[in-house]
Amino acid sequence: MGLTLLERYIFKKALFTLLVAAGGLIGVIWIVRAVQQVDVILNKGQGILVYLQIITLAVPTLTAAVVPMALLIALIKTINTLTHDSEMAVIHASGASRLSLAKPFLVLGLATSILVYTLHIWVGPSSMLTLRQFVTQVRADLVSVVVKEGQFQNVGHELTFHIAGRQPGGELQGVFILDTRNPKETLTYLARRGAISKVNGNSYLLLNDGEIQRQTTGAENLSIIKFDAYAFNLSSFSGAKINGFQSQMEVPTSHLLSPSSDDAFYKKFPGRYWAELHVRLTGGLYPVMVVLIVLAFMGNPSSHRQSHMLVVIATSCIIIVLRGAAIGLEGAARSNANLIFAMWGIPVVGIAAASFVLATDRTALPPSLLKAMAGFVAKVAGGWSFLTHRLRRRQAVSKERAA
Repeated sequence: MGLTLLERYIFKKALFTLLVAAGGLIGVIWIVRAVQQVDVILNKGQGILVYLQIITLAVPTLTAAVVPMALLIALIKTINTLTHDSEMAVIHASGASRLSLAKPFLVLGLATSILVYTLHIWVGPSSMLTLRQFVTQVRADLVSVVVKEGQFQNVGHELTFHIAGRQPGGELQGVFILDTRNPKETLTYLARRGAISKVNGNSYLLLNDGEIQRQTTGAENLSIIKFDAYAFNLSSFSGAKINGFQSQMEVPTSHLLSPSSDDAFYKKFPGRYWAELHVRLTGGLYPVMVVLIVLAFMGNPSSHRQSHMLVVIATSCIIIVLRGAAIGLEGAARSNANLIFAMWGIPVVGIAAASFVLATDRTALPPSLLKAMAGFVAKVAGGWSFLTHRLRRRQAVSKERAA
């Protein structure tokens, strides 16, 4: 069943506001990432194309997180506009049912849910995995191209590289690596020759004719291991895992549903896989929850004329608290699988409660409660005004006495 002319009008207003709000939030995120990654060009010798790819690849995952909040902004802004322009009152006075307002918003909420599920289940994991591969490539290029001959240069965290010279074909001469990432020991790699090689998407510095010096913290003895050939994993200091994943956010959803038996990351963090799967499955419920809660609180024009701002504040606070609690549970569920039921409970209970209010044609904030809230706010505001007035008078009297 399609939308009527009135419902299409409301839908278009809400959709335009959603696009503006989402675009603003995503733009802020993109700019923050651009500032954070500017050293890719300044210090790591990469081109503008690689830079743009790196700062853009994490946007899908972040977009899935901010879209429900953008939807909240869009719905409140649309209802505010309809109310202040007296369109809401005209709509209800003309005999239009509450469904005339709910239907276009629900359609928008369902469309937003589909978008969130698409980002969570397919686009997000793929973009995060590609991002990690780009970071690995940048690290490898930093060693093979950017590190200058005869200079000690820090790469990543607590890693120092030095090369004596370069030969045609990319061969490195006189390679020195100081690795202090492990606080319990210091590793020093010395090799006559080295070369960059990529295997299965991971970058390695192949060292020849050298030795590894291991110094344990607090010990005086130094152990030396000589080698003819050694592969130093450059992907390791970008956080990558060999034939695996850096975090659960990179894991494809199909892999979460059926983890491989030889997946080292899954063996080490099984709870993260299970929790991440349910994060993706519950993520698309929040747009629907937002729509229903907003309609339950703000869908009846009779309450708006009395304390409209209180309704807006109450609606926003409830949704923000619920979403914040969900985010906290998502993190805690990675170490405690029992919290997964609570992850589902927040959106399901929110949807059920708001649906009950709408189905019974009730008001989430009755007029009596709104009147009490308005009276309380008025008393607080009056008390604050009285205190500030007394403080200003005391300051004025003090200045007069001092003069």
